[in-house]
Amino acid sequence: MANFAALEQDGWQRLPVVRYSAALGPTWMRLGEHGLEVALLAEEHLANDNLGIVHGGAMMTFADMALGCGVGHALRKGEPLSDPAHSRFVTAQLQVHFVSAGQVGELIVCRPEVVRATSSMVFMRGLIEAAGRTVASVDGIFKVLGPDRR
Repeated sequence: MANFAALEQDGWQRLPVVRYSAALGPTWMRLGEHGLEVALLAEEHLANDNLGIVHGGAMMTFADMALGCGVGHALRKGEPLSDPAHSRFVTAQLQVHFVSAGQVGELIVCRPEVVRATSSMVFMRGLIEAAGRTVASVDGIFKVLGPDRR
């Protein structure tokens, strides 16, 4: 498993997650040569009880977080949605297509990509990879909330 110092040397910054998101364990983000990357260190507590691989629910939570990081990055970058009132958003829809298993000990990485952004919706996609293989493909739609919305 990659250690924290090695990740930091490679330009990764640990995400300051709290509450539910913190249950996944260490998650990381960096701007790489291919754009934004979000990573999860697959620790033992994420394993499926019977198979010893990363639980699908953990992968889905990571997918939601990774695409959400992409939305936040796009909003802060001043791309199609630059109004500071549009700083909050929620997941409206998420699809995860599993194609391989994530293994405990692997660094699992997603490169979220904005497909389209409007004033109220952001459409995202990404591939989740580990050790050079695709683990899942993900698609999501995020609703941008105004300052007075929940």
